[in-house]
Amino acid sequence: MLTTEPETPSPAEASKSSPAAKETLFLNRYVQMLLSILLSAAAQVFLKKGADESVHATTEFVLGFSGLHSIWIWAGIGCLIGSLFSWLYALRFMPLVIAFNLAGLTHVLVPLICWGYLGEKINALRWLGISMVFIGVLIVAKPLIKMEEL
Repeated sequence: MLTTEPETPSPAEASKSSPAAKETLFLNRYVQMLLSILLSAAAQVFLKKGADESVHATTEFVLGFSGLHSIWIWAGIGCLIGSLFSWLYALRFMPLVIAFNLAGLTHVLVPLICWGYLGEKINALRWLGISMVFIGVLIVAKPLIKMEEL
């Protein structure tokens, strides 16, 4: 009777099917960078809301400890910690020059969130600055990302 050995996949096929080769969307370096940026922006808004709440507290105001009674402050601290972990993960897989330029989007998101959510006013000169930062991130990051892919 003929016995055949099971076919072994080629190295290319094996690498495609191995769990280590499959990168989940969540662990993608650019997803982690975006998560870091979003969490950092959210943290700034939460800390602002918490600081506004704690202004009315007179005890311990000088050192800022009264803010620790606000859930917004704790949400901001949590977002900062989450942002740090996402940032560190992204830095493992991309050059700092790309990561740091992409992180400039925080300077775009924070004013936009404050304008939309907190009702803060943004004058024309600030809008121009926000636009310039956004365009600068695109100009600097796009060639660097293409260079990284090579």
